[in-house]
Amino acid sequence: MNFLPLIVSFSLIPITLLATEPPLTTSLTEEMAYAEQVATQTNRNIDYQPFILSVWEHKDLVSFGAHTLKDSLMLIPGIDMMGDTTNNRTPVIRGSNPLAFGQTKLAIDGVVVNDRSFDSYSAYLDFPIELIQRIEVVRGSGSFIEGINGYSGSINVITYAKDEGEPLEGVIFGSFGSSSSQQAGFWYTHRASNWKLSTDLFYQSNDATSPINVTDKYGNTGLASLKSRQVGFGFSYVYGAFSLKGRVNEFTTGSAFGNLNALPNIDGEQSLPSWYLESAYSHKITDTLALQAKAGIMEDGWEEESRLLPPGTYGLITFPDGFWAYLDFNTRLLYGNVSAIYTGIKNHKITVGYSAKYEDVIDMSTVTTNKTGGTVLVDYTKLAPFIDAGSACRHTDDVYINDTMDISDQLAFSLYLGGTKASHIDFQSYARGALVYQPHRQHILKLMVGNNFRLPSFREMYTQNHPAKIGNPNLEPEHVMSYETQYLYKPTMATTLGINLFYLQNKDQIAPNTTTKLYQNIGKRDILGFETEFRGSIGENDLIALSYSYIRGKTFKGSEITDYLPYASSHMLKGAFSYALTPEVNAGVVGRYSSEKDRRPNDSRKKAMESFAALDLILGWEDSSGLYLQGALKNITNATYRYPSTPATYPDDYPIEGRTFWIRSGWKF
Repeated sequence: MNFLPLIVSFSLIPITLLATEPPLTTSLTEEMAYAEQVATQTNRNIDYQPFILSVWEHKDLVSFGAHTLKDSLMLIPGIDMMGDTTNNRTPVIRGSNPLAFGQTKLAIDGVVVNDRSFDSYSAYLDFPIELIQRIEVVRGSGSFIEGINGYSGSINVITYAKDEGEPLEGVIFGSFGSSSSQQAGFWYTHRASNWKLSTDLFYQSNDATSPINVTDKYGNTGLASLKSRQVGFGFSYVYGAFSLKGRVNEFTTGSAFGNLNALPNIDGEQSLPSWYLESAYSHKITDTLALQAKAGIMEDGWEEESRLLPPGTYGLITFPDGFWAYLDFNTRLLYGNVSAIYTGIKNHKITVGYSAKYEDVIDMSTVTTNKTGGTVLVDYTKLAPFIDAGSACRHTDDVYINDTMDISDQLAFSLYLGGTKASHIDFQSYARGALVYQPHRQHILKLMVGNNFRLPSFREMYTQNHPAKIGNPNLEPEHVMSYETQYLYKPTMATTLGINLFYLQNKDQIAPNTTTKLYQNIGKRDILGFETEFRGSIGENDLIALSYSYIRGKTFKGSEITDYLPYASSHMLKGAFSYALTPEVNAGVVGRYSSEKDRRPNDSRKKAMESFAALDLILGWEDSSGLYLQGALKNITNATYRYPSTPATYPDDYPIEGRTFWIRSGWKF
């Protein structure tokens, strides 16, 4: 079925109905340029951007009980959270390949922090809310950030180091809660006449386990360790047109449900260390031409120390003390980007850019119990490494051009063209076109068409000597063709009602072959859906956010064909309400519902994962001096939230979280 005529027809309805509305007093391109210049400091500015873009400010996130970046993302329409046996978590937008990583990109102040191993950013999802001034989420291919290309979406976290809006000097904060969780940290900014230095530091930990016992593939029963420990430090230095920023993120978590589909020891740990440093410089050559350049280095990795199999006999091999693994994998990224912005042609803003990246493995070790049985540890780094470190490197060149132009005072057009050449992979082109139509300030209409791709991760290409997943260096990128339209109604500057339709054609999706365990391009998904969202106020003291998301489609994986989307909820409902009881006291309630998730046809377990519903209660206080105290009871009905397990792994899905609580306090100054 061809859904494009349906989307185009929908997009024309508001144009017809609103053709008699009075015109704008300024051009739409000027409004879009102004919105980009000041980012999205108010709700007003997001609406002109040629994306399905959700922007949430710190104040609103806190009102609805967000404690971390993960909590913040779960407020966004159409976003669900998934994870694997190691509790490596990833947001899933619109049901796009839920069991894969790299579908979305996460940037912190414009720096992409996806790692090289999984192409994920699980280690940053617990980023404290006190450090976040705003989040900007694009649902769909492309990105709001120049030079960054998300496959199914992109997320930009704006910290207080950006110094946008009403500036604070700093915050001291801390919290405690369920599972012995504790947190302490601060951020501080010093401003001088021509320079600025911002720093932040935090520590947090918990002893979380699965909320209920689990039974693994071999019949072992117990709790899975989901504990975590994190130390983060960031800084940003700005002097005139020059900037330097960096971050260190040391994240350690429990071994969860194990790399070999067996419950690991409760003290087993995984670490995902990461650090980066980026410098940037901008120079205005003329009134119509400006140059920007940046260069950076990033190192990240994955380390594991755990018992992956308990004592016992597996086939013909016996491990009296269990099978222990000490694995280490570290990579380095070097990158640079240069771009030119030209506004010398009337009604046009043209950006041309080039970026280069070099990714490489800098360290790897594989030490495990003797694979033929016994208790002796053997160094397999050269004999049988868990990843082909010698081949795991990639050089990538990317060129792009973007033009935003006025067609009339009410109509603007944005065109983004680019191409990427990566080592061992053919040249990949991508394009995105968007029309933004605003016949009146209360009404905005967007129509967008584009195609994009995702490069395979090192794990998907170079994993070896693993019984469940085998890398394939001949993988092709995943591809998506997207058709989107959105209508926004703004009765006031602070209130928005919107609806968007989308049709996605995903192909060449990467997944392990059920029989051979080899990663292959064997997946295809056609996804049709819509999202509705209301954000704003009805009275003077309330704040409301409501959204409903619907998806359906077809999937093709090898010879499997289904008329549904495995591991994706067709219906997602999210609602949040906050009310100021007094100028200092605020109360809120947040709820969400996800419908059941169907499984693949070859799964012998029950047909679908159960639906999930949760309700949170929030109560907070803040006085004029900046002191604040807030508490939240999350998931008051103690429903069990689960990540889906794939066939032939665990008999049931991975239980992640039940009822929790936290209390946070601090001082803004």
